[in-house]
Amino acid sequence: MNVTVVDRSLTSLLKQRRLFLTRERSDAAEIVYVCVDDGLPGGYPVGYAIPSRAGTWFAYARARPGRIFANDQVDAGLSSVEEAVRAVLAHARYGDVLFALEQRAGSGTTYTAEVPGAHATRLTALAEPAGITRLANGRIRLTAPALAYLRGLPERLGCRVDDENRLWLAGEPYRLIREPGPAHRRGMP
Repeated sequence: MNVTVVDRSLTSLLKQRRLFLTRERSDAAEIVYVCVDDGLPGGYPVGYAIPSRAGTWFAYARARPGRIFANDQVDAGLSSVEEAVRAVLAHARYGDVLFALEQRAGSGTTYTAEVPGAHATRLTALAEPAGITRLANGRIRLTAPALAYLRGLPERLGCRVDDENRLWLAGEPYRLIREPGPAHRRGMP
């Protein structure tokens, strides 16, 4: 069952990040899951919010990459489910899930950005994600899966892609430009 959150900015943020909420109720508690829209019913859970007996909320998130269905408590004593969901969003790492989905889609789309040389060096040296190449004059190229991976990183890490196709590095945004597809590069319409 999908959950409607009253806070419109939170609803918009979830949609931009390709996430949605589901709710599970039992006699003991109501759990609100934050899930990646992976095309399957129920999605891929990357965190959840659960109420305490005191009336506050706990937030748990998939905060360590590579751990499947393992969540860490990231906050407690939160006053609302919206606040708990925002805490999940601040910590959840699901770039590997988005990377795999984009790879499965087989998109050949690439993006470029002009960044300072030190940032270009740092990005291309990362073990994850694959698909970032350094070009001449401080430019980098990212494959669609690499871009998807960076979309799934929390803001607090300082290296991410936002919903406006900006690459954020050390608090500075850099515009990503979608390159023409392979057909356009070969001169086809």
